[in-house]
Amino acid sequence: MNSDNLISILQFLLLLFLQSFLLNNISFFGFINPNLYLLFIIAYRLDGDSTLLIILSFTLGLLLDLLTQGSGGHTIASLTIAFLRPYIIKFSFGVNYDFPMGMIKGSPLSQRLLYLLLIIFIHHLILYSVIYFSFDNIVAIIKNTLFTSFFTFILVWISLGLFKEKND
Repeated sequence: MNSDNLISILQFLLLLFLQSFLLNNISFFGFINPNLYLLFIIAYRLDGDSTLLIILSFTLGLLLDLLTQGSGGHTIASLTIAFLRPYIIKFSFGVNYDFPMGMIKGSPLSQRLLYLLLIIFIHHLILYSVIYFSFDNIVAIIKNTLFTSFFTFILVWISLGLFKEKND
């Protein structure tokens, strides 16, 4: 087993337990729960196996739903984001998506922000659509999607360390 696989397994387990035991018990303003477990899907290796990412995302969502007694929303949203991730990368980074690490090191901040925002917003829209599952609750779906996406984005942004600029 190489070190990349070991790091991925540790990240998977750490984010799963951090989300299920700590972050799901935090409720900003009574309804906002940031979803840091998305960091696993966002930061998954660009040259990694996409089928493995889909399987791991399904497992992550399923285990999170089982640990938190969820309705399956995390599973569906995580699986969908893992499937859409290559298309979101191509849309966000354009021609740089094909170069290894080109989208991270050689891309403008606006492209990285677009990538994060798209993944987080689509995930939360699917998650809350599955949780509420009714057109009568469209206001609650939009409200929860927007506010939770905002706080998740801030938490992911801080976790990725994008605030500090490196001087090469």
